[in-house]
Amino acid sequence: MLENILPAKPFQTKEEYIYETLKNAIMQCKLPPGEKLVIDHLSTALGVSTIPIRTALQRLQSEGLVDIVPHTGAVVSEISLERITEIFAILEALENVAFEYIAKKITEADIASLEDLVIQMDQAYQQGDIDRWCELNSSFHRSISAITRMDLLIEFTQRTFAYWERMRRCYLSEIVSYRIPQAQADHHVMIELLKQRKEKELVVIAVQHNRQAKVAYEKLIQSHLPPKPAE
Repeated sequence: MLENILPAKPFQTKEEYIYETLKNAIMQCKLPPGEKLVIDHLSTALGVSTIPIRTALQRLQSEGLVDIVPHTGAVVSEISLERITEIFAILEALENVAFEYIAKKITEADIASLEDLVIQMDQAYQQGDIDRWCELNSSFHRSISAITRMDLLIEFTQRTFAYWERMRRCYLSEIVSYRIPQAQADHHVMIELLKQRKEKELVVIAVQHNRQAKVAYEKLIQSHLPPKPAE
């Protein structure tokens, strides 16, 4: 796995370089959940001393991406039910704000751009290109936040979708194929409601969209969890 964790760009400090390199690898699932992060191996692979690696791992632990167990070492964190609940609760709140804000301010050009993404998603699904559909789906929801021109909302949406992408890449892609028909139906409804500037209805469909996805992902995560020991 270590040969796959190449940095996207140089950084000013060794700690920042290591942190960004490991975080990118974790978020893209090049380092999957449960992967052991042996400091000596990382030191050799990245060509740095162990000190900045330890600091970077502590930063990743604070973000919930790495678990550090005393006398055992560090491992890439599993994707928990709690994290899924958190992700979709945040997405729901962000999109509610976004739709309320843009419902009466969105331009025809903005709507046309979103509609084009939905059409491309239709085509990707029809062609069986699930990865392409996922990329376009992410672009669609990020674009909704971008239309608000609200910097903090855009930043938080980008960060939250990065965690969603990690779920999808790691081991939850099996959920996508049966979620796509309903998700696409929701996307088409969103476009029509945006054309009509129906703020309240947009918030309702956004809530429905996120909560249905949350339930589906929670069920799948539960199916991956080991059975609880008998009492």
